[in-house]
Amino acid sequence: MSQRSVLVTGAAGFIGRHVARACLEAGYQVTAVDLATPPCDLRRDTAFHTGSFDDPAILQAVAAGQFTAVVHLGAISSTVEEDWQALERTNVTGPAALAERCERSGTRFVYASSFSVYGGITGRRALPETALGSPACSGPLNAYAQSKTLFDTHMTTRSGIHGGPGWAGLRFTNVFGTGELHKESMASIIGQLLLATARQEPLTVFADTLEACRDYVPVATVARTCVLMADPAAPSGIYNLGSGHAVSFAELLHWCSDFAETPLNVRLVPNPHIGRYQYWTCADMSALDRALPARPRPGLDDLRNAAHELYLHFENTGKHAESAVAASMEIK
Repeated sequence: MSQRSVLVTGAAGFIGRHVARACLEAGYQVTAVDLATPPCDLRRDTAFHTGSFDDPAILQAVAAGQFTAVVHLGAISSTVEEDWQALERTNVTGPAALAERCERSGTRFVYASSFSVYGGITGRRALPETALGSPACSGPLNAYAQSKTLFDTHMTTRSGIHGGPGWAGLRFTNVFGTGELHKESMASIIGQLLLATARQEPLTVFADTLEACRDYVPVATVARTCVLMADPAAPSGIYNLGSGHAVSFAELLHWCSDFAETPLNVRLVPNPHIGRYQYWTCADMSALDRALPARPRPGLDDLRNAAHELYLHFENTGKHAESAVAASMEIK
């Protein structure tokens, strides 16, 4: 086994491709797996396996100890998915099989959980991991969040989890960055607003959410944290992974207007998800601070700068597309 070998599942997805790239930059040999076709650079730089993370060949390789760590990001990530059998298979029983192989072979296991497990939060305050199951939050508001909660419970109650290189679950807040346009309506709301602004399109916001706040975290921060947590010496447990800053939708709209240097066309529409919508997310990052003292800690200015960079990316991408269309018309 290579001393620095990692398996990244869901590597063709938004967060997965950033994590795989961060692992490569950290010196790991990366084996990537996904049902979807990966970006060209990942196919070039990794050993890519097209298929499911619970394919027998993948599970056998993990059980045989071929990897130092597994970073498991493959999942059904849609918060409106209602097929419980599919959610249970992909987000609970499949990952459990992968975790069992990791335990058997002494492989570090890191997986993506979700801040959605907390559901509705009482009061506008940062929430620690220990709040789940307390009056501080409602618990899961949809089937996706329920599936993530079940797997967190599985990991914290299964036998033998404290031996060997251990494991870690990371409850991501609202991750944003390049490479998520394929997610369409499931892309981060900040990404959707920045894209619409760059395209000079109307911005659609739920009418009851202008003062709602979300904890946004750049995907580069998430990727770097996953690399640090893949170290077998890192502590086991479940950790929030956000920025620890709550940004309102109204503030996001101010950012968009500032970036575009123009007033925005904002459309307020009824919220179809009342009763299943998180109006406040903000992660208490104390536990992760203790576990990873060297982790990246983006401040509020860093979030705004990352949002501006994403806006410029969308703006430049649009200009390149327009230039390509114009060139093709000239050729004709």
